Amino acid sequence: MRKLTPFCTLEQLDSMKQLWLPPQALGEFLMPAQSAFKSDTARDRVLDDYHLLLARWPVSYESRFIDTDFGKAHLIASGNPTASPLVLLHGGGGNATMWIHNIAILAAKFRVYAPDVIGDVGRSTGVRPSYASGGYVRWLAQVLDGLGLEQTALAGTSFGSWLAADFALKHPERVRGLALLAPPHIEPLRLSFMLRAVLATIAPTDSRVRSFYRLVSSLHAPQPTELVMQDFVTRWRSQRQSPPPPPRISADDLRRLPPRTLFLLGQDDALYDVNKAAARIRANAPACEVALLAQAGHTLTVDRPREVSEALMEFLAEVPAPAAL
Repeated sequence: MRKLTPFCTLEQLDSMKQLWLPPQALGEFLMPAQSAFKSDTARDRVLDDYHLLLARWPVSYESRFIDTDFGKAHLIASGNPTASPLVLLHGGGGNATMWIHNIAILAAKFRVYAPDVIGDVGRSTGVRPSYASGGYVRWLAQVLDGLGLEQTALAGTSFGSWLAADFALKHPERVRGLALLAPPHIEPLRLSFMLRAVLATIAPTDSRVRSFYRLVSSLHAPQPTELVMQDFVTRWRSQRQSPPPPPRISADDLRRLPPRTLFLLGQDDALYDVNKAAARIRANAPACEVALLAQAGHTLTVDRPREVSEALMEFLAEVPAPAAL
């Protein structure tokens, strides 16, 4: 049987954003939405789950707001305030509470800041920037400024890994260590994944969204708790539009990534061929570390939380201490 190949690159896919939108939202790229949420009721549902997850946050935390040119940025801070900083960037369609599975291990060593990324279904305000505008990077720079961070270790998962990488390319002097988990911008997306994502977006029934989660997770991983699963369903069904995939990283940008960069890929990631992705990274960024995590899908922070957290701790232990302010 002939092997199916991706039907388009991420750059081509980004020009077909209407595939990711329900029909009533096709015009929203012409006039950006003022909220990531479909309605105030949808926002309330997501924030109800947000607070339920925070009630189960395994370590003490602070909820903070920082003023930016884009609106108020909200973040969750945990760990010793004098410890080395680590900024965690969540995946698209998510918010800071997705780090609930990893925060206990990471906060034991670092002062961890987990912002709700602008334009997504969290507590930060502001319109989702376009990828080409550079708005995401400017927003993150202003968040770090508001925290008083000249330098920080930076880790992101899925969309968050694209943002972390883009920030590191534009502000290498501010990133002392970079960890990219399940990056979606290395290889073209598989047709099978694209079709399932489109179906889950156009008709986001409870069963279809749960089925989509099973696709992006690993069949070999433990099932998430019902609260975590319900939170995923609520967020997916409450967003005004699912985030379009970020542009594919060029070979030149791979070469320009800081040498202190970790790529952590789930062996069962459904988005693309992870072995091809790993080979592309190694060919273009040989100084970077690449690791494949067994029995983990695209949702590797949930599929294998301890293994992911320990991999981050091991990698960041070798990163130099941040420069003094």
